[in-house]
Amino acid sequence: MIMAFIMAKVDSPKAREVLEEVRNLEEVQEAYLIYGAYDLIVKGNFKNPEDLSAFVVDRLRAIEGIHDTTTNVCATC
Repeated sequence: MIMAFIMAKVDSPKAREVLEEVRNLEEVQEAYLIYGAYDLIVKGNFKNPEDLSAFVVDRLRAIEGIHDTTTNVCATC
């Protein structure tokens, strides 16, 4: 099992709408709007690196208003 935290920049007018859409994705355990260099942080669990990649590239980045993601994989769970 791979646990990852993905941070994303979000277009401000869509922030709350994007948050709700992200929270409805199957892989997402938690998601929050945050202050700082990024606007959104997402915690998820994935079976393997390919599932993580598919989530970020095909699902998360496909949401209108999300751009510039950074993925952090946990060394310990």
